Amino acid sequence: GVSFAGPLATAYRACLWSRTASRILLPIARFPAATPEALYAGVRSVRWAEHLSPDGTLAVDFASSDSQITHTHFGALKAKDAIVDQFRDETGRRPSIDVARPDLRVNLHLRKDEATLSIDLSGESLHRRGYRERGAQAPLKENLAAAILLLARWPEVVREGGGLVDPMCGSGTLPIEAALLAADVAPGLLRSSFGFLRWRGHQPEVWGPILEEAKARDGRQRTDLPPIAGFDVEQAAVRSAQVNARKAGVAPLVRLERRELSMAEPVGEKPGLFVVNPPYGERLR
Repeated sequence: GVSFAGPLATAYRACLWSRTASRILLPIARFPAATPEALYAGVRSVRWAEHLSPDGTLAVDFASSDSQITHTHFGALKAKDAIVDQFRDETGRRPSIDVARPDLRVNLHLRKDEATLSIDLSGESLHRRGYRERGAQAPLKENLAAAILLLARWPEVVREGGGLVDPMCGSGTLPIEAALLAADVAPGLLRSSFGFLRWRGHQPEVWGPILEEAKARDGRQRTDLPPIAGFDVEQAAVRSAQVNARKAGVAPLVRLERRELSMAEPVGEKPGLFVVNPPYGERLR
């Protein structure tokens, strides 16, 4: 992963604006954890009442590399026990487990027997923007699609007035992400929730202005955006792409049609971008 430092506002902006990240983690403790006992003690040393109510819900994600503790379920269970035991001993109550939508998602990463304990501010993975209702086969993750567009310098093409064509658009991820980029839409605006909204350390007075700024920048109503088109030979894929584009609020900005690859053609009068994620491999058979 990539680490950075800054105030909580920076983390909020990363959750809201990052197009390529999967999760934004806030480290709260680091400690040696070569044994289960050391891991338990390190997790329990944190004051969990600062992060979660004893009546709240909890989930723990655990990953390990080059360490004595390798079993992900065991590591997560040990960390969960440390948190729950602290609450039970101090309050007589304990958080319950909710792996799908917890009030607090904890991330514990072990590398070379050194643990980094973090609060997952994003909650659900950030690639889940909230617009994909149904996918064609082999859907491209939204954050990967955005990364491809950034590597292809799509923002520069937009500034120069060029358009974009995806001749194998599938469920429309590349054209939709291209439209969101062109319209300066924060990808997090499409989500219904973030993990930090249920975290006890959340600062609404910091988050509110950041959210309002993103809403003010939303350019989906602009009429001067470049042409964007997605084609696919499968009508079912095109219908799926159209549903997703409507849900993302970019349907007026993206032309989605059933078309043979041989019939794909440029859009607009200026040089643009041709981008494609072709079908491949066994998972499509």
